[in-house]
Amino acid sequence: MTVYTRFLSQSHIGKYGSWLKSLDPVTLRAYFGIGLGPQGIDGLIRKFKKDLAHHHFLVAQIDNKWVGVIHIASYEDTVEFGVIIQKEYRRMGIADQMLGEALMWAQNRQYKKLIMHCIVENYPIRKLCQKHGLIAQNVYGDVEATMNLPKSNWLSVYHELIQRQVNWYYYLKSLGA
Repeated sequence: MTVYTRFLSQSHIGKYGSWLKSLDPVTLRAYFGIGLGPQGIDGLIRKFKKDLAHHHFLVAQIDNKWVGVIHIASYEDTVEFGVIIQKEYRRMGIADQMLGEALMWAQNRQYKKLIMHCIVENYPIRKLCQKHGLIAQNVYGDVEATMNLPKSNWLSVYHELIQRQVNWYYYLKSLGA
């Protein structure tokens, strides 16, 4: 089973909303920190569409099926990541792979700081943040993890380029091309 990623084109952000609506309420609560129904998801998608330049979505797929997404919100020199993995695909290293790719993406675009929020009970995300060098602290009952991103260099750019080529290969393979 091969996991590959790709950035969602701006014209397909609605697919992210449809995918979120297909997830179970416990997963949505762990991701958003609140129970969010279809109308709330529709509201978020409308918000993202109004500000496309500051919202990016890295989608993980297996056999052309979405299994996870990292929402990257950017502002000034900071990015904020939100990681969500479909329940039956957890504990397979998908979030780890995606976070590594998203960190490289942010680094290569000269962002300086990364922030991730999660509810206190979300131990897997807290462990993932720790693994990738984010420093977590409790903020008003939730967890905020941060890190200063390293500067881009030729090796990070090369690594991102190779990863994109590998992902492109598996994406085309999943389409039968």
